[in-house]
Amino acid sequence: MPGPVVAGILAVASAEDVLRHGFEAAGDRDVPLHVLVAGAAAVAGPADEVHQVIERWSEKYPTVPVTVTVHAGLDAAIVLAAATHDGGLLVMAETHGLREDAIIRAIRRRVHCPLAVTRSRHPLP
Repeated sequence: MPGPVVAGILAVASAEDVLRHGFEAAGDRDVPLHVLVAGAAAVAGPADEVHQVIERWSEKYPTVPVTVTVHAGLDAAIVLAAATHDGGLLVMAETHGLREDAIIRAIRRRVHCPLAVTRSRHPLP
């Protein structure tokens, strides 16, 4: 059985795009979705907002099993890369911030499964 789809969320603004693509890919592959919230999205207020978005997408895809892990204060690139060891696909959103761009570059060097970088329908300011 192929590994789960891992949805890496670094910013609240990109959560919709990552989850849209992640749930779709997990549903098409008939595998679970593991949502990993890290970076700026993992702090107290934003993590709550991300959980609301996850709940909405879970209702749209009731047959996709979902797990959620929040990693506040840990290196996002290392956490996300480690999650790909058993993953079948890592989904992330394009970024517009220097810190997030650096994280995606670091993940590209360490990823252990295919990486899909979605285009954001809601660009960051």
